[in-house]
Amino acid sequence: MEATLLRLNRHWEGQKYTSLHERDLVGNLKKKKDLPHIQVLTGIRRSGKSTIFRLMINDLMDVGTNPKEILLLNMDEPFFASLWANAAGLYQVVEAAEKLTAVKVKYLFLDEIQQVKDWELFAKGAYDTQRFSKIYITGSNSDLLQNKFATLLSGRYFANTVRPLSLKEWMLLHGFSDRYATVARRPELLRLLDSFMKYGSFPEIALNPPEDDVKTELLNSYYESIVLKDCIVYNQVRDSSLFYRLLHFLLSNAGAPFYYTSLAKAVGSNENTVRNYLEYAHRSYVVSEVTNFSFSLKEETRPQHKAYGIDTGLMNAVGFRFIQRGGMVLENIVYNELINSGYTEIAFARQQGGECDFIAKRDGQYHAFQACHELTPLNQARETAGFNLFGKLPIASRTILTYNQEDSAGDIRIVPFWQFFGIEN
Repeated sequence: MEATLLRLNRHWEGQKYTSLHERDLVGNLKKKKDLPHIQVLTGIRRSGKSTIFRLMINDLMDVGTNPKEILLLNMDEPFFASLWANAAGLYQVVEAAEKLTAVKVKYLFLDEIQQVKDWELFAKGAYDTQRFSKIYITGSNSDLLQNKFATLLSGRYFANTVRPLSLKEWMLLHGFSDRYATVARRPELLRLLDSFMKYGSFPEIALNPPEDDVKTELLNSYYESIVLKDCIVYNQVRDSSLFYRLLHFLLSNAGAPFYYTSLAKAVGSNENTVRNYLEYAHRSYVVSEVTNFSFSLKEETRPQHKAYGIDTGLMNAVGFRFIQRGGMVLENIVYNELINSGYTEIAFARQQGGECDFIAKRDGQYHAFQACHELTPLNQARETAGFNLFGKLPIASRTILTYNQEDSAGDIRIVPFWQFFGIEN
């Protein structure tokens, strides 16, 4: 055990972790670090949760914390398999670390805690007895915050979601920090954006850009690990072939409206199974589901749905044709960036008069968006007509997000997606 603890806690030597890039979320976490509440980070695997742990450890060391007071445990490690059914064993690991360093642990970081059954009991006991100054926890399934956890630790935790790099984070990473850079280096920016659209923004892909074929291999590896561990094994899925088939269908048809009945028919299953499997995929953050905007309480009880992937790189990895689906890719990116930018209650509006890709709320106001890779005289009327579906509903702004076109049409703003969501906005 001691060798494993030393390997996982290299900061004990007094050296900070290097080659890390700041994430927007870290500033929020720093504001709460002196509060005793348990800090929970959930999000899809490989999105950077462990990196954020190391950034927070560096910050603790910057303010004078003894590095040996900080214990980092990755519960995905095979060495800790004996603890997966025995949460009480975590105390033994902590005691082993304290015996090794001769220093009491004040800050406990538990990575991928969903591996440990009844870990909530350990967390509550440690919190109630003030065993640690602060507990940080990550998990790759939103289930982490449900059921027993929510009941036991109500009012005792903060929860944040870690996602792949936002477009703004990605642009800063590539040196596009102001309008001057985006204008002076426009050809380079557009070339890099093509890679962003095709290979997504998982940190490892963006920070250490390998050859294109290696990127695809990495993304395939991510996909298999996420689906197998966090969907199939975690939820004890019986028909793994159906699950893979469903995900492939959804990611290859992102943004296409469906009913549960039609989706079940398309993958050769039944409605209940499809609902359950889609929920598993949603909890593991692989896909998100949106519904048709409800214009009144009398709307039909079986609304249409759409699904979007967490990352276009994963979508590309499972085999849909990227070049032929540019509009779908852009729509998927817009959905994720609306989330990254703080929009809530995201839905699509679809009626006989047309369709609006997204209606979303921020700061108490509704905003409407169309995603259109290239606006032309042939499609402009259709795209603008989608903004006419809302009647008397007050819409604060109407925006068509394009690949690289900037213009206006009355009160409709036409703007490149990277400008709207990037550093200039």
